[in-house]
Amino acid sequence: MFEQTISVDRLEQAVSLFGSFDQHIKTLEKEFSVSVINRGSELKVSGEVEDVGLAVRVIGGLLTLLNKGEHLTDQSV
Repeated sequence: MFEQTISVDRLEQAVSLFGSFDQHIKTLEKEFSVSVINRGSELKVSGEVEDVGLAVRVIGGLLTLLNKGEHLTDQSV
């Protein structure tokens, strides 16, 4: 099991990233076979090395969208 940590600048980003009832994160966890846990200002992504790498890249892209002021939808995730 491999784990990687992602820093989140603002709490609002983490809330938007997780989505209502954690729907966005559940989608990512299912698609990439990873587990994502929020610990304060950090997200811990764990799973197989390749899966974690892909999920971290996607989460980074979603955080970039949030930094630009965009709202995440099921479709954008």
